[in-house]
Amino acid sequence: MDNLAQNIQQAANAIEQTRRQVLAQQAALFVNDPGQRPSIRHMEQTAWINSHQPIAWPNWPPGLAAKLRAALQKVVRRALQWYIDPIVQQQNQFNQATLQAVTALAKEVAALQIQQSAHKTD
Repeated sequence: MDNLAQNIQQAANAIEQTRRQVLAQQAALFVNDPGQRPSIRHMEQTAWINSHQPIAWPNWPPGLAAKLRAALQKVVRRALQWYIDPIVQQQNQFNQATLQAVTALAKEVAALQIQQSAHKTD
């Protein structure tokens, strides 16, 4: 029984050491390029909003009623463009500032993880 407990403890220590090494490698990767994090990559892909999504282009919907509805949507969008565009521009600026802040925080976290793993191995 004593041998079994010893083997379990050795396995737990090996797993913990491997976990720390993986975290240190990830931190080293992310400190140089925080854009490698999947969450930040997703933010980069969705940070910019386009207020001019196409309506019925290049393919108009089938049927006269659907075509009239699409044409009316285009007219309403153009009529409200003066109102919508500044809001979308502000949202895009906010999204960009948030992305920059999150990227800087991710860099700091990665640097702290490297520092912490260096202290634990000492």
